[in-house]
Amino acid sequence: MKARLITLIAALLLPLTLILSSSTTAQNQTSSCVTCHTDEATLKKTCKPFVMPEGEGEG
Repeated sequence: MKARLITLIAALLLPLTLILSSSTTAQNQTSSCVTCHTDEATLKKTCKPFVMPEGEGEG
């Protein structure tokens, strides 16, 4: 009986949690993945240019 009660609670809470978290993520435009990954200034800050060791690639 205890296992069924825990299963029922989990089955009710999981969809509710997913619905609430997805709606708040969709509304938050300032910190969404698309905003961050398409912002050129942010990408330049996070990109570390490759530094070729001296002597390699010459001649």
